[in-house]
Amino acid sequence: MTATEDLEQRIQSFPRQRTYLLPALHEVQEAYGWLPPDALEALGLHLRVPKSEVFGIASSFPDFLLSAPTRTERTCTGASCRVLGGPSHAEATADCLFVCGVGPASEVDGRLVGRGGLKSEVPTVTSGTLVQDGSCSRAVADTARAGGTHVGCAGNCWQAPALSHDGGSTWTSQNTAWTPPGERWLLHDVGRIDPYAPKLYAAFEKALSMGTDRVWELVRESGLRGRGGAYFPVGAKWETARNTAADKKFLLVNAEEGEPGIYKDRHLLEGDPHRVVEGILIAAFGIGATNVVIFVNGEARLSHERLLVAIEAARRAGNVYLPLEVRQGAGGYVLGEETALINAIHGLRAEPLARPPFPAVSGLQSSPTVINNVESLTNLPDIILNGADWFRSVGTQSTPGTKLVSLAGGVRQPGLHEVPLGTSLGTILDAYGGGATADLSAVLVGGPSGSILPTSLLETPFDVQALQSVGGILGAGGIVALTTQQCPVAAVRELVAYNSRESCGKCTPCREGTVRMLNLFEDIQHGRSSNETFSTLEDLNDILAFGSLCGLGQMAPNPVRALLRHFGPEVEAHKNGRCPAGVCA
Repeated sequence: MTATEDLEQRIQSFPRQRTYLLPALHEVQEAYGWLPPDALEALGLHLRVPKSEVFGIASSFPDFLLSAPTRTERTCTGASCRVLGGPSHAEATADCLFVCGVGPASEVDGRLVGRGGLKSEVPTVTSGTLVQDGSCSRAVADTARAGGTHVGCAGNCWQAPALSHDGGSTWTSQNTAWTPPGERWLLHDVGRIDPYAPKLYAAFEKALSMGTDRVWELVRESGLRGRGGAYFPVGAKWETARNTAADKKFLLVNAEEGEPGIYKDRHLLEGDPHRVVEGILIAAFGIGATNVVIFVNGEARLSHERLLVAIEAARRAGNVYLPLEVRQGAGGYVLGEETALINAIHGLRAEPLARPPFPAVSGLQSSPTVINNVESLTNLPDIILNGADWFRSVGTQSTPGTKLVSLAGGVRQPGLHEVPLGTSLGTILDAYGGGATADLSAVLVGGPSGSILPTSLLETPFDVQALQSVGGILGAGGIVALTTQQCPVAAVRELVAYNSRESCGKCTPCREGTVRMLNLFEDIQHGRSSNETFSTLEDLNDILAFGSLCGLGQMAPNPVRALLRHFGPEVEAHKNGRCPAGVCA
C-alpha cells in the first residue's frame, strides 16, 4: 500500500461529519508524526470542511504539528520544575509535563524524562510485590518492564519508583519508607490494584436498584460540588438537564486537565480506571443521559490506554448500557471552559460561547449536556454505597468531602495527596508534603487562575470560602511551594504570561488585556514601573474580570490581585529596581 493509499484509508474510516475532525487529525498525526498539507486537504474533502477551516482549527491546538519534526525535545518550565532546579528558558519548552513530583522534567521524542535525566533501577521482585507503574515512575525508571504486580502511583511521586510488600499499606524506595497519611476515599485502591484487572461495579448495581430519581436526590443531599474549579453543586447541574425535555441528553466527562501543576485526574485514570468508569455510569443513570462522551488530554497517553481497557472490560461485563465514546484533546487551557470543550468536539475552534443557553440546556448537538470532571465523578460510588451523611462527615458544611491536592515545589514529598476539605495549607505542606525543603517565601494555590499567598496565611483552611476571604482561589487543587530563592513577582509574571499564551483570542478584553498585563509585569519585574503602571494594572484587572467572555480571562487577574494585596514590600522593591530574591534582572 502506498503512503497516499494509506492516508486515504485512514481518513475514510471516519464518518463524513465535521464532529470527527479532531479524531481524524489525531489519526493522521499518529501515523505520520505531523499533519502534512495534503492530509489536511484530504480531511477537509472527506469531512466536508473547508480547507482553510481545517488548517485554522489544526493550528489552534498546540499539540498538532504543521511541519515535519526532527528529534523533538521539550523542557518543562513550570513553577514546580523551576523550584527543583529546572531552567526558566529553553529552546523548546512545555508549560507543564504533569510529572511535577519527579521534576525537573523534559520530554524526548514523546517519552517523559524526570529528575533531569537521572534514572533509577527497579529491584528484582516477586509476583506478590506491588510495583508502582504510572507516568511519574516511567519518567525515572523502566517500571513498564519490571516484575511484580503493576499498580498505579499511590500519590508518592517523590519516591518513584516505589515498591510495596504489604498490599500498598507501606511504600519503600531506596532508603525511604512511607505510609499514606489519613483516610483515603478516592485514592483507596490507587496503588493497591492492577488497573487492567476487571472489577465489580457494586455501586452501579445498587444505583440501578435505587432508580434514577433516588440517585439524583442522594447526590443532591450529599452536597457534592464539582471539583474542576467552579465548585458548582453537582446535583443542581444534573437537575437542570433532567428537567429539560429532549430526545438526547449527554454526559460529557472533562478529563482534559491541561492546567499546569494539576495531575489528579491522570492518577485516577492510571491507577483505578474502573472506579472512574463506574462513577460515569452512575452519573449517566442519575442524569437520564442517552450518550456519554469522555474527553481525555491528548498527552495523557497512559490514562487514555488504561481507560479504554477498563471501558472494554465493563462492556464485556454488561455494565455499559448506553453509547460511550472517548475523544482526545490536543492541548489548550481554554478547554477547561465548557462551551469551548463542546466546540472542539463539534469540530470547531476551541472558543467559548456566550451564555445562556447553558450546556445543561443546550450543549452537545444542541442537547442538554452535563459536564463533570473526573474527580467529581469518582466520588459517586462511595456516595451511593455509604450515603449522604457519610459523605458529609468529612470536609466543611458548605463543601463536604475530600479534595485531591497536586502538591509540588519546595516540599519533601511532592505528589498527589487526598485531604479533607478545610485542612489548613500548613498541614498539607507538613503532614502530607513532609515539610519544606527550605525556607518558604510563598505558595501558589489554584494554578494559573489561582493566587499567591504569603507564609503568614498557611493556617488558612483549604476550602472555597476560606481562601476567597484572603484573596485566594481553591481552583482544581494545585499547590506549589516557593522557597526564598524564588521571587513572588517573577512567579506571578509567569502565570500572567501563561494566561496570555493560552487566550483563545475570541474576546478583546482577554486577547488584548492579557498581553498588556504581561507588558506591565515586564516593567515591574525589571524596575521600569511607576505609579501609573499600577493604576493601569488595576484598571486591566477590572476589565478582564468583568469584560471577558469566559473564565480564563475573568480569572486571569486573580494572581495579580493576590500579589498586590500580600506582597507589597516585594513589589515596592522591584519598583525601586531591586529584587529581594535576586532573581529578576
